[in-house]
Amino acid sequence: MLGNILKNRAVISIIAASIVMLLSQLTMQQMANYVYPNFYNNAQAQSAAGLTMMIGMILAAPLAKPLSKKFGKAEVSVVANIMSGIVCVVLFILRPQNVWVYVAFQTLCFLGLGIFAMVSWALITDVIDYSEIRNGIREDGSIYAVYSFARKLGQAASAGISGALLSLIGYSQATAFDNKVVNGIFDISTLVPAAGFLILAAILWFWYPLHKRQVDQNVAQLKAKHQREE
Repeated sequence: MLGNILKNRAVISIIAASIVMLLSQLTMQQMANYVYPNFYNNAQAQSAAGLTMMIGMILAAPLAKPLSKKFGKAEVSVVANIMSGIVCVVLFILRPQNVWVYVAFQTLCFLGLGIFAMVSWALITDVIDYSEIRNGIREDGSIYAVYSFARKLGQAASAGISGALLSLIGYSQATAFDNKVVNGIFDISTLVPAAGFLILAAILWFWYPLHKRQVDQNVAQLKAKHQREE
């Protein structure tokens, strides 16, 4: 099973994509603990921001399925992540001084992220179909287990990355409100997720092999196979 997975481009690429997504998402969420009280000097806005970010994710729910059905799951995910990456880059350039403008941009970012977060589990089904065609057996449990374990690794890594980046800009209790440090906090909260989202889009477009045409072919091939077996 492990040998099959290591040679399976679809499995490896979707695992890489999910890890990058988690690193980007969790870095944004963890940096919220610093950007609101330190850069904006408005800790109260963090609670409202958490709610608006959740709204962005909720709004993604009714959009993900029809868009994926029409354009393809991987294709929609690529566009959604490019959108989130561009939003973060615009935030970095504009550096809005009004905290609610920042919150509004973050909501847009989480809308794009939410689309991929929901579609990602459907992508696994495509990966399982692809693996069945390659290997002749269906490995639902094994692939889901490896995928879930990789996501746990991504969640663990995100905490270490945020801490390392804060140390890199010289953050400490004594320097928490120094001008250089608070600007560094803002840079991390925008540029790191932006890089993650754009890398994620590149993985899904250039490395992940199961775009709409290939998925439709795989579904038709498996349907014919299962009909013969019956």
